[in-house]
Amino acid sequence: MKQGKLIVIEGINGCGKGTQLSYLVDLIHGTNKSNTIFVTREPNDFDENGRKAREMLKSDGDPYENAQKAVGYFAKNRGAHNQIFVPMLEKGIHVISDRYWHSNFAFQGAQGVSYKDVAVANRTFRIPDLTMILDVPVEVAFARLNYRDGKSRRKFDSDKDFLNEVRYRYLNLRDVLQEWLKDKNILLINGNQSTEAVQRDVRSAYDSFYSMPPSKAKRV
Repeated sequence: MKQGKLIVIEGINGCGKGTQLSYLVDLIHGTNKSNTIFVTREPNDFDENGRKAREMLKSDGDPYENAQKAVGYFAKNRGAHNQIFVPMLEKGIHVISDRYWHSNFAFQGAQGVSYKDVAVANRTFRIPDLTMILDVPVEVAFARLNYRDGKSRRKFDSDKDFLNEVRYRYLNLRDVLQEWLKDKNILLINGNQSTEAVQRDVRSAYDSFYSMPPSKAKRV
């Protein structure tokens, strides 16, 4: 039986992940109507660790607090998540996740946690087949969040300097993850375009990745 693919959509809040995830689902269904897709996210409510992580993300306060605790919550929740979706992949079901371990390398890395510590906590989990990181400047992300949420700010959306550090880490994530977790199939996509233009780049990235060796995949 042909294995399903694990595809991850990543980026700072306000980058357009939700919109492009929905588009990607339609795209995969459109290429083959028999494709079955499981759409999920991290952190999730599959265990208590995921619920604790979500509460931490919803809170306000210092974005640099509780970094090591966050790594633990996310990793344990990812273990529960893997137990659910890995059997699906083995049955040929495609899995699309809104965030995965890339967020921990970016956000908890910006909090001061070493890449080694994040890697050790995640080294037993399934490596994604493809990750698309939507990149937007922090000022653009803040404008979108203002439009969506008003002036209220959650913990990791409250400090522009912090988010700039997160963005920097996303931009350099391919080399980091290839070194620490052998996760190398990562594409950067310019999210600071019209929705339609980003969709064209998502389609191009998806089509290019699955029609050529991963080593030839490139930034869109």
